[in-house]
Amino acid sequence: MLLKWQVRGQEDSLLMSSATIETQYLTFDMAQYGPNGGVFSSPNFPNYYPQDTILFYQFITSSDYRVQIDVDFFQIRGVPPHCTHDYLDVFINVTNFDVIQNVLNDQLLHRYCGRNKPPRLVSFTNLLLLGFFTEDTQTERGFNGTFRFISAQPYRKNLIREPCDYIFNSSIAKSGELFTSTYPGAYLPWQFCNYSFIGLPGERIHIRFLNLMIFKNLNAQHCAIDLIKVYDNTLNPPELRRFLSSFRQANNFDNQFLPEETDQYHITDLCGTYALPLDVYSTSNHLLLYFIATHYAELTVEEQNQLNDTGQPLLWRFGFLAKYEFLSSITKLDFVSKNKSNQYLSGTECDQTIKSFGQGYGKLLSPNWPHPYKPQTSCTTYLLGLDDRYTLENVEIEFDQLDVDCQLATLVIYNASRIYDYRLRSRPSTVSSSSMSMMTKKSPLYSNYYRQDLDFKANLTFCGHFKPEGRFVSKNALLKLSLIPNDRLAVDVLPSLINGGKFQAKYKFVKSYHQVPADEYDPINPTICNLSYYQARELSGKFEPPRSSDNDYFSNSNCTFNFNLLDEDARLLVWYDYFNVVDDNYTDCPSDNLTYTYNLHSSSKYYLHPFIYCGYRNFPAPYLTFRSTQQFHIHFRSNDDSEAGLGFDGRYQFLSQSNNLFSSLCRSPFDSLIYINETIEPSGNISSNGYPENIICEWTYVTRHGLQFNLEINMLEMEGSKTKDPPQGCQSSVLRIHSELRTDDLCGQQEKSYYFLTDSHWFTIQFISLNRQTKEPLRGFQLLWTVVQVKSNETDNECLLSNEYFDCKKASDSAITNSFCIHRSLLCDGQTHCQPLSNDDELSSSCFLMIPTRSRFSLPILSSSSSSSFLHQNLIIIIIIFILCIIMLFVAIILVFLLIKMKRREQEMETPKEIKIEQQRQKRVRRRQQQQQQQQHQQQDNLSLRKKSTQTYLDDDDDNSQDLIGNHTMEQAVTTV
Repeated sequence: MLLKWQVRGQEDSLLMSSATIETQYLTFDMAQYGPNGGVFSSPNFPNYYPQDTILFYQFITSSDYRVQIDVDFFQIRGVPPHCTHDYLDVFINVTNFDVIQNVLNDQLLHRYCGRNKPPRLVSFTNLLLLGFFTEDTQTERGFNGTFRFISAQPYRKNLIREPCDYIFNSSIAKSGELFTSTYPGAYLPWQFCNYSFIGLPGERIHIRFLNLMIFKNLNAQHCAIDLIKVYDNTLNPPELRRFLSSFRQANNFDNQFLPEETDQYHITDLCGTYALPLDVYSTSNHLLLYFIATHYAELTVEEQNQLNDTGQPLLWRFGFLAKYEFLSSITKLDFVSKNKSNQYLSGTECDQTIKSFGQGYGKLLSPNWPHPYKPQTSCTTYLLGLDDRYTLENVEIEFDQLDVDCQLATLVIYNASRIYDYRLRSRPSTVSSSSMSMMTKKSPLYSNYYRQDLDFKANLTFCGHFKPEGRFVSKNALLKLSLIPNDRLAVDVLPSLINGGKFQAKYKFVKSYHQVPADEYDPINPTICNLSYYQARELSGKFEPPRSSDNDYFSNSNCTFNFNLLDEDARLLVWYDYFNVVDDNYTDCPSDNLTYTYNLHSSSKYYLHPFIYCGYRNFPAPYLTFRSTQQFHIHFRSNDDSEAGLGFDGRYQFLSQSNNLFSSLCRSPFDSLIYINETIEPSGNISSNGYPENIICEWTYVTRHGLQFNLEINMLEMEGSKTKDPPQGCQSSVLRIHSELRTDDLCGQQEKSYYFLTDSHWFTIQFISLNRQTKEPLRGFQLLWTVVQVKSNETDNECLLSNEYFDCKKASDSAITNSFCIHRSLLCDGQTHCQPLSNDDELSSSCFLMIPTRSRFSLPILSSSSSSSFLHQNLIIIIIIFILCIIMLFVAIILVFLLIKMKRREQEMETPKEIKIEQQRQKRVRRRQQQQQQQQHQQQDNLSLRKKSTQTYLDDDDDNSQDLIGNHTMEQAVTTV
């Protein structure tokens, strides 16, 4: 307060008794300056004002006038709100200048410094005082402004009691103005002003605020400091009495005394700023406005900066300026139905809300129905569907009649989309599929149960004499419909336009799941969430759970998505872009969950997919339906607790054989089954051949009944994880192993081998890799399959055909319950086929039990999926055959060498027969001659000599014959080799 000057002067007098500060006065009297006033400024303006200055500006006029001041420039040293250096004090409620100290202590409006320029000021009386104070330090340029004197008569009109109790009576004036007691200047603090309106029976009161600026903290939700309380049909509301009583008892106003309860008379509380003009209507001939101004609060520095950044006007206390009128021609409220669903909005001309309350449907009538409404009528209807944790409804309206003259008014529907009966329109095909983008080309937000695309408009405007075609559905739980006159402020109305027109419409509330994309909704009971998708209609699209306006799925949801495939060869692929189904138990998912069921063409039985899905980002694996699937169902369930998430954003695509996801690198789901003969190919390998992207592979192996398969996944490197805490799921890739009663989904990376024993004579492997989430180098998967004979009680826990099968004894530390046997041809082949039971088949003691089978030495016809398996399994046999071939090659070479040698010998021995015979003849002749010569000497031995000669001849012939026979035999042996 200004006492600061006195204290400072006393302290200075102690230091420098000779130093005194002179108090100066400047008087601006209407008698001197006239009603138009003049200008005022700080000393030396526009130069810097002097130090150690105390200067009072006194503005004086007659009792019929008031003082109005506008400051044009303001620059005083100091920082608001404390202003510890120089400042300007403002007093607008001054009654006497004689006692300065009392005036300063009691009537200060506000203190200004820095660049915080004062707003327009209007005195409450005929006096106004400004006090300018400076220190003995540096100064600034100061301030300047203008002043003038205005009439006080408008402020006294309808005033019945000082300082600000007003009564406006219809019998005195049908219209006029009302405003705060110092408008257009800042209003005084600590005011309690009553504005009472009393009309004649049958009249309603209309107040239009032309200017409204009541102080309010920016972040406050309620009017905690200054406010206008508006009451209907009473001049002394009980709620206001309770409020004023609590205020007086407290002596100091605090927002804790603001009443939290209201009664049937209370319309609203006004503070801050509003879009103007702002209209308020009564329902009867009584209306009360009660203006309350408390202490002069300041905006914080942050709030001031926020206002400066947003470019909004400062919330000065300008108060309000309004016009009022008493009218008997204002729209009657008879058209508003008297039930709990329909409710008139207090303070409006004829606005109403229509709430669902589970009623579902009704009629919407124009004001004054069934007669035309009156010109310049402005009414708005708000249709509110259910919007909570359990359901979300949308509003649909259809006009029965519309007759609105376009020269007078228009009918506007906000945030709605026009729809038509799908039975009268052909449904355009707007969806195309492309390999892995799998994005539909539907641009609108969603489809509805009329099988059309919705195109929401900010407003749809109608007028004329024909009802709008089609129906209109809201974007959310609220649909707003307004009847707006073209020129609300027009005074003259053409005689031909004495009637404004009328309209009638039907409305109904529909469940929000009709906004979920689907080809068909439940035709029997449209109130349940049962959505269908057909391959014959759309090849790809999205599916998601119904959500509330907060974008969370509902409690107690029970929604089923049905996918219908064309034939036995069709396949369906389902995957998820987002997944957040709230449940802390990721294993059992007892609260909220997602499950799958399906049925086959060959049977009406429904099969349950063994996995249940829930959790945040615990993605279900991409799912590809199996052969002969006829229908695939996704079931979404949620309980009634308060925890919910966004649910899921799912995608689907019906696949044909030509889809780019099926590659020649591996077998596709449309390839034939692989039949296995256990005696020819008892084991093999399957591999992903790396970790490709955007590919689907499927292998189905079948063997004879009575046998099963044992699978060993010895390498697995894929994205995702089902073992981490919390689990991540298999969003982009999965290795699915499926048998008759067992299905496993695998992803992530594992260090140990994983084993899968089928429960039937067949199994299916699906490898699905969609868009990779990371660029981490991974190798995919590799597994070894083995045909096994599972021992059971039916076989007395023994191997059938024990001479062909080897019993894999279970190790003592093995936790496996089922034992099995493998074909003996697999013993000692470098692969352990008895795991996870034991490694008995690779022990050296088991190798002698191996039996030679045709599979050991005959090469089976290898398919692309089993060629590597055969080579790995029969590597030893191939090596042995290779060595035998080399040995036989050497033997053949030796035999060829011997043959050549014998040929040469034969050539040497084969001389011409004539020569040989002649030689033999000559030889016999010579022998005969010798015999004749000796005949004389040995006559007694003649007979013996002739026998000997003959025997010699026969021996030579036998030798020649034996040589020929030996040569012929050797030729036959070489030819055979």
